[in-house]
Amino acid sequence: MCGFYDDEQKIKKGDMATLDGINIEVLSAVQIKQNRTMDIKYKLASSSNTQEQLINIPYQTAGFGLNLSSRLEK
Repeated sequence: MCGFYDDEQKIKKGDMATLDGINIEVLSAVQIKQNRTMDIKYKLASSSNTQEQLINIPYQTAGFGLNLSSRLEK
Protein backbone atom coordinates (compact mmCIF):
# COMPACT_ATOMS: atom_id res chain seq x y z
CA MET A 1 0.00 0.00 0.00
CA CYS A 2 1.17 3.53 -0.58
CA GLY A 3 0.16 7.16 -0.79
CA PHE A 4 0.00 9.14 -4.00
CA TYR A 5 0.57 12.68 -5.24
CA ASP A 6 -2.31 14.42 -6.97
CA ASP A 7 -0.96 13.17 -10.35
CA GLU A 8 -1.05 9.59 -8.95
CA GLN A 9 2.74 9.06 -8.66
CA LYS A 10 3.84 7.25 -5.50
CA ILE A 11 5.10 9.35 -2.57
CA LYS A 12 8.70 8.37 -1.75
CA LYS A 13 11.34 9.37 0.79
CA GLY A 14 13.62 12.12 -0.54
CA ASP A 15 11.04 13.63 -2.91
CA MET A 16 10.84 17.39 -3.26
CA ALA A 17 7.19 18.34 -3.49
CA THR A 18 4.64 21.05 -2.85
CA LEU A 19 1.91 20.79 -0.24
CA ASP A 20 -0.79 23.37 -0.84
CA GLY A 21 1.78 25.54 -2.67
CA ILE A 22 4.54 25.25 -0.02
CA ASN A 23 7.83 23.56 -0.99
CA ILE A 24 8.60 20.51 1.16
CA GLU A 25 11.06 17.62 1.34
CA VAL A 26 9.56 14.20 2.13
CA LEU A 27 11.51 12.62 5.00
CA SER A 28 9.54 9.37 5.23
CA ALA A 29 6.37 7.64 4.10
CA VAL A 30 5.25 4.98 6.59
CA GLN A 31 2.27 2.62 6.42
CA ILE A 32 -0.08 2.52 9.41
CA LYS A 33 -1.76 -0.87 8.90
CA GLN A 34 -4.22 -0.54 11.79
CA ASN A 35 -6.18 2.27 10.14
CA ARG A 36 -5.04 1.87 6.49
CA THR A 37 -3.32 5.24 6.26
CA MET A 38 0.14 6.65 5.49
CA ASP A 39 2.10 8.99 7.75
CA ILE A 40 4.08 11.37 5.55
CA LYS A 41 6.84 13.18 7.49
CA TYR A 42 8.24 16.27 5.82
CA LYS A 43 10.12 19.50 6.43
CA LEU A 44 9.91 22.84 4.70
CA ALA A 45 12.41 22.86 1.83
CA SER A 46 13.03 26.60 1.64
CA SER A 47 13.63 27.16 5.35
CA SER A 48 16.58 26.64 7.67
CA ASN A 49 14.00 25.34 10.16
CA THR A 50 14.50 21.56 10.32
CA GLN A 51 11.36 20.89 12.34
CA GLU A 52 9.52 17.83 11.03
CA GLN A 53 5.83 17.97 10.30
CA LEU A 54 3.34 15.19 9.60
CA ILE A 55 0.37 14.63 7.33
CA ASN A 56 -1.73 11.46 7.51
CA ILE A 57 -3.54 10.33 4.35
CA PRO A 58 -5.58 7.22 3.47
CA TYR A 59 -3.96 4.43 1.42
CA GLN A 60 -4.20 4.67 -2.35
CA THR A 61 -5.74 8.11 -2.51
CA ALA A 62 -4.79 11.44 -4.09
CA GLY A 63 -6.19 14.95 -3.86
CA PHE A 64 -4.54 16.21 -0.68
CA GLY A 65 -2.66 19.11 -2.30
CA LEU A 66 0.58 17.12 -2.71
CA ASN A 67 2.41 17.61 -6.01
CA LEU A 68 5.79 16.10 -6.96
CA SER A 69 8.43 18.71 -7.89
CA SER A 70 11.51 16.49 -8.27
CA ARG A 71 12.78 13.07 -7.36
CA LEU A 72 16.32 11.76 -7.02
CA GLU A 73 16.80 8.91 -9.48
CA LYS A 74 18.63 5.88 -8.13
